[in-house]
Amino acid sequence: MKKYLTPALAVIAVIAIVLCIVFAGQRGVKQEDYDALNAKLTDAEVAAKTAAEAAAKEKEEAVAAKTELEGQVADLTTKLTDAEAAAKTAAEAAAKEKEEAVAAVQATADEAVKAKTELEGQVADLTAKLTDAEAAAKAAAEAAVKEKEEAVAAAQAAAETDTKTKIDEAVKAVQDKADAAKTAFEGQIADLNKQLEEAKEAATKDADAAAKALADAADAAKAELEGKVTELTDKLAAAETAKDEAVAAAKKELETAKEEAVAAAKEEAVAAAMKEAEEAKATLEAKVAELEQKIADAAKGEEKPEEKPAEPASEDAVMDHAAYVEAELDSAVCVETYVQATQSWWDNKITVYAQSKDGAYFIYNMACTEEDAAKLVPGAKIRVKGFKSEWSGEVEITDATFELLEGDTFVAEPEDITAALGTDDLINHQNEKVLFKGLTVAAQDDGAAFGRKNPTDPDDLYVRFTTADGQVFNFCVEYYLTNENSDVYKAVEGLQIGDVVDVEGYLYWYEGPNTHITAVTKAQ
Repeated sequence: MKKYLTPALAVIAVIAIVLCIVFAGQRGVKQEDYDALNAKLTDAEVAAKTAAEAAAKEKEEAVAAKTELEGQVADLTTKLTDAEAAAKTAAEAAAKEKEEAVAAVQATADEAVKAKTELEGQVADLTAKLTDAEAAAKAAAEAAVKEKEEAVAAAQAAAETDTKTKIDEAVKAVQDKADAAKTAFEGQIADLNKQLEEAKEAATKDADAAAKALADAADAAKAELEGKVTELTDKLAAAETAKDEAVAAAKKELETAKEEAVAAAKEEAVAAAMKEAEEAKATLEAKVAELEQKIADAAKGEEKPEEKPAEPASEDAVMDHAAYVEAELDSAVCVETYVQATQSWWDNKITVYAQSKDGAYFIYNMACTEEDAAKLVPGAKIRVKGFKSEWSGEVEITDATFELLEGDTFVAEPEDITAALGTDDLINHQNEKVLFKGLTVAAQDDGAAFGRKNPTDPDDLYVRFTTADGQVFNFCVEYYLTNENSDVYKAVEGLQIGDVVDVEGYLYWYEGPNTHITAVTKAQ
């Protein structure tokens, strides 16, 4: 820093000139020499004054720079204070949301408890009369509670994820602002330190005294700034601690709110289930009253005309095959039937060929775990709920669920319906296990005895058969029912045009009868 060197040189020059004048006076110099020296002294004084003014100006600039730096420090301090205030505001908002949520949950819980108390009184009055109905209602209530808990858990998980994300975003925004301010301030400190070191080095080279003064000033400024840095660092640490405490508190409050919400939801679910139980018991009580009236009438000897059975009370009421046939398409259905065969289980779904003594069902892609699929053996009794649907003429149950029932079993024997081929009666046997006798293998369009759905990999096989009166019908080896390792798959691959055979299978429908073959034997 040469600005400190200029005043020193000027002072040295003045001293040198004065010494020269004194020395010259002592040696008896001439008047002109004295005038010349005096002129030089004047010039030196002017130079010293100019240097002093320049130094004063430079000092003012240094003071201004220091003031500006202190202003920046003040701005950083203000920003840090704002960041702390923002964190505090976010924590207060979270606390307020928690209080509101707790109040809402408490209000709901109070209503649920009140409703539960009233319903329990009503249930107590009915218990003695309808013990069996109460057991069924309890089972329904437990299932409803489980479903409600799962729904609440899913909703709560979504809410928790959303709340945590908002808290993390707010905290990250505060941290980012504080980190940016700290980085900028540290950069300014680094620049100042660099300038101070450069000034110290230059002053040392020029004059020890000037260097010492400059170093002292620099050290004092550095100490002052380092004090401010320490203060800001402490504030940042405090802000970090406050942030962590706010996040921990918010998480704890969220967990508490979650537990309270789940508890309230459970009570709500119990109340709803109890209400359903009450309605079910009321219905059963009405039926009991009706039966009691019939018994009373019979005791009096009064004869009444026989009444038709009541229509199913709900979609869960089990219907017989005739009722299933009469049901509208896309309507909810519930049947009890017996497994005859299944297609391959896949992706928690299975397709079932089912039949009872009064008719058959095709249940497409029924929901089923792999473990339960192993239990769907021929003869197993199941209760199926789903929707009656139609696809290309095939009437089936879709979107189905099932329940495995204990008790009897049933495996249908194939019914010979050869005479029904080509008649309107054939559709009445849809999906049943059937037998056709004396069919002749007919050629495919390409002249082969059978066709392949996939020419390179094992898949469905297609066969045409003609009846004794010349009618032609399409049959199919359904790969997912009987694959390439089954006897029927190999038997069909061995057919020749003109072979006369008996064919067993399930009377599936696709744009007309399209039996899924399960056995082929040479006709006797």
